[in-house]
Amino acid sequence: MRFGILMNTQAPPDGATIPQLYQEIFREAELAEEVGFDSVFLPEHHMMPDGYIPQPLLLLAGIAARTSRIRVGTSILHLPERNPIHVAEEVAVLDNISQGRVTLGIGLNLIAHDFELFDVPMAGATRRFEEQIEILRRSWTQAKFSFDGEFYSYEDIPIMPRVLQDPHPPLLIGAMSDPAVRRAGRLGLGWICDPLTHLDTAEAWTAMYHEALAEGGTGERPNVVLIRDCWVGPEKDLRELWWPTILNYHLFYKNLGFFTSGRFNTTYEPWVTTATDDDWTYERVLPNRAIYGSVDEVVDEIGRYSELLGVEELILAFRHSTGPTHEHTLEAIERFGREVIPQLA
Repeated sequence: MRFGILMNTQAPPDGATIPQLYQEIFREAELAEEVGFDSVFLPEHHMMPDGYIPQPLLLLAGIAARTSRIRVGTSILHLPERNPIHVAEEVAVLDNISQGRVTLGIGLNLIAHDFELFDVPMAGATRRFEEQIEILRRSWTQAKFSFDGEFYSYEDIPIMPRVLQDPHPPLLIGAMSDPAVRRAGRLGLGWICDPLTHLDTAEAWTAMYHEALAEGGTGERPNVVLIRDCWVGPEKDLRELWWPTILNYHLFYKNLGFFTSGRFNTTYEPWVTTATDDDWTYERVLPNRAIYGSVDEVVDEIGRYSELLGVEELILAFRHSTGPTHEHTLEAIERFGREVIPQLA
């Protein structure tokens, strides 16, 4: 199993400390490489007052320039809002900067105001998404490629520079619904799962993914990537240092009503539909949703995830917009790298 880190890129309330935050991200990535992590991932959002990163490939280039081994990836890049040729070129440049260390996580991001921002129609986004994936694959594997589809048409287009990875940088689809998970398998791509998804939901979706991958007949091997909130430490630190910030962002998504997609899926957790904020307790919410506890408890829990889901890579979120601090995050990264990873290597 490989281990990655999902970096926090938010600086509430108004993004004033973004320059400092980016330097902290560089330091956290350098330490992650030093203590044995395999990857660093960044998300993408737009028009967020706290500075939530809108251009993750740029920051990943900075991380790649400061490291030598650790992979750099997106979780996730909003592909339908972008021109696929721009994405192909930017990822090719990043693959060369990093000497072949890029993983591209992509998703639909069906949020209307983001599509409006980039003057891209939301209608047909799924079909456009599949065309874009095929364009990326062809652009990275052929000296010149042609494509004639519903949304895009190209003839004898070369993409330079050439990517270093053979056949191309790994592609992961971020999926939080039955159709999206099946799409990842059908297209022969890796699947990356949201951190708020309950283990029961993830287990059911993993079965769907494997089934669709086999039916798709692409010959690709399965690649299940799971994001989890994580903290290693004594019970006191878990409850007083880590849980308050986890609770804060859980309630944000709960109160937005994200029940039918991944996060708090009522098919597998019917209780969340009527849950109040007071029902959202440490004891009720965290089991089967986060990885936490002592070193031995975390090692055992990761073993359970491996057995149940066949996870290829765990991407761990140690820090969110409201905490813990950069200093505490560095301690958590080092503790996991030096005490947990060696037992699972």
